[in-house]
Amino acid sequence: MKTCQSCGKPLGEEAKLCSSCGTSVHQEEQLSKNQTSAAIEAETRNQHAEMKSKKGFLPKKAIIIALIILLIGASGAAALLLKKSAKEIYLLSEYKSYQEAQKEWDTQYGDAIEFQEKLLETPSNSELVVSGDIELDSLKGDQDFEMVRELLKATTISANTVQDPVHKEGHYSLALNVEKEKAIDLEMFQSKEQMGIKVPLLYEKFFYLNFDEYGEFMRMIDPYYEGPETLEMSELDLQDLKITDKEKEYLKKRYSDFLLAELKDEYFDVQNGMKYEYEGENMKLREVTLSLSEAETKALLNKFMDHIIEDKELHNMIATRIDKVAKAAALEDSDVEIPEKNVMIEEMVDGLKDVKDEMKSIDYPKGITSTLLIDKNEIIIDRKVQAAISIDGQQVNAELASKHVPYGDNQKFNEWKLTMVPKSDKDSSLVFQISNDIKNGEETRTEKLKASAMLEEFGEKEDISFTLTSSFKGEAGSKQDINREFSLAFNGDSFYDGPNILTGEIKQVSDLSLKENYQNEKFKIKVNMEDDYDSGTLTLNLDSKTKLKEKVNIPSFDTNSAEGVNVVQISDEQMLEISEAVGTNLLTLGEKYGLIPEDYFYGYEEELYGTDAYYDIPLEDYYY
Repeated sequence: MKTCQSCGKPLGEEAKLCSSCGTSVHQEEQLSKNQTSAAIEAETRNQHAEMKSKKGFLPKKAIIIALIILLIGASGAAALLLKKSAKEIYLLSEYKSYQEAQKEWDTQYGDAIEFQEKLLETPSNSELVVSGDIELDSLKGDQDFEMVRELLKATTISANTVQDPVHKEGHYSLALNVEKEKAIDLEMFQSKEQMGIKVPLLYEKFFYLNFDEYGEFMRMIDPYYEGPETLEMSELDLQDLKITDKEKEYLKKRYSDFLLAELKDEYFDVQNGMKYEYEGENMKLREVTLSLSEAETKALLNKFMDHIIEDKELHNMIATRIDKVAKAAALEDSDVEIPEKNVMIEEMVDGLKDVKDEMKSIDYPKGITSTLLIDKNEIIIDRKVQAAISIDGQQVNAELASKHVPYGDNQKFNEWKLTMVPKSDKDSSLVFQISNDIKNGEETRTEKLKASAMLEEFGEKEDISFTLTSSFKGEAGSKQDINREFSLAFNGDSFYDGPNILTGEIKQVSDLSLKENYQNEKFKIKVNMEDDYDSGTLTLNLDSKTKLKEKVNIPSFDTNSAEGVNVVQISDEQMLEISEAVGTNLLTLGEKYGLIPEDYFYGYEEELYGTDAYYDIPLEDYYY
């Protein structure tokens, strides 16, 4: 049996492409031919050296023979390249372009994604500090607003997280700090057996719930509760939902084989030497076109649905993941009913069959035309896909266009654009567009991203546009300084009561090390707001530090001690004591930061103190 010289996987006798790595069988033949040509060329050079040493010059006969050999070798290579069919060129260019895009994504964001994946399965400790400021032009000089603003500038929110995803445990704390002093804080813990929460400045003890008392606790809130008696922590692991390498290999082979079999050679056409110009860059590209008539489009989609309906392995992949998610949801909601996997698969297949039947009423009046312009490396530079879809006589013409154009000094322009226009009203349209102009330097990178959505109907336009200009300094996945400027604009009657445009900047300092297992990020976000009535600026600062560890210490307490209060076992006397303590602490806190005047309850509180009416004051009355 033949094997692929690129990856070693077995090949069918008639295979033109390797279903595992996408390499053309003809490319392997080309490699062999190149090796043979190289060997002949080396032998010629040896003969040339020998003759030169013997006679001191190269005979004309030898030159002629060498030229003939080189010509034959070049002709053989050209013949093999030209032998590659339009269909092979089309499919290979799609595959290679996908690989190129994946490589670029991994280079820019791969380390950050890998760190986040580690965070889901490794113990860690995280710290986050948030602060901010706000300016409003209409309130400049207002004493009350300036007082609030000074308080806001002196305020920070800090959060600390210690989590152990292996043992499903975590400890979390959140604090509101004024002038670096805790104004109010919250502490929470969670394990497989219980969870608890404490707000020290309101009440000094933990309130905790044992999960095996969950039913009893719910009946305290709702006497008619009939759900689960025990609350169990979800065992769902996001890693279990990822597609495995084996599954990827299966899907790639099954559906690439389908395309190779069902897309006939006569559907494709290729033309060489097509001129293409962008930003002064002139290129000669190959144009490869896939054209399907209406009947061919319907037949292909019908066979594709059959292929999915018959794919038992795919059904099992999906059902397995649905089953895991459903079981995790059932731990939190007793009304969730989990069918058996075989029932899920049956319902899935029935649903796919229904979709297939519904697709019979859909027409494709223009079929599908896909045109690719590709470079010498079989990378797609320009793509245009055109189709028309008609449902119950309502036809919509759609076009998907994309560009991935290298130009200038290490620059690349990427763009995706989807346009949909109803046949009955050509003055109406829906357009989504996103582009990014990228320039790479030595440890620098600039990006100019633009995105927009535009709806035109009955002569009226509604559109949203977004621009983001980014400057990166430093190596991706390491220490980087990133400066961004953005603009978000709204146009149309639907946005009359909001700001027409938001602008701002984001300054980011990123420090990431997969080797040392940490990620530190600093952000300063400034948003400028402006409408017909007012303008102002909102500033937000974020400082986060995350460290992965082999193990972490999760704080715990003895539930039998006076440190905690079991919410299921709170007596009426305890509830009264807790209410008094919380009310008093709220008053003290409000007075401390000037939210409640110190003499607000003077006289009134003294008159009621010690009577039943004192304890009947609703909590909200303390503020009014």
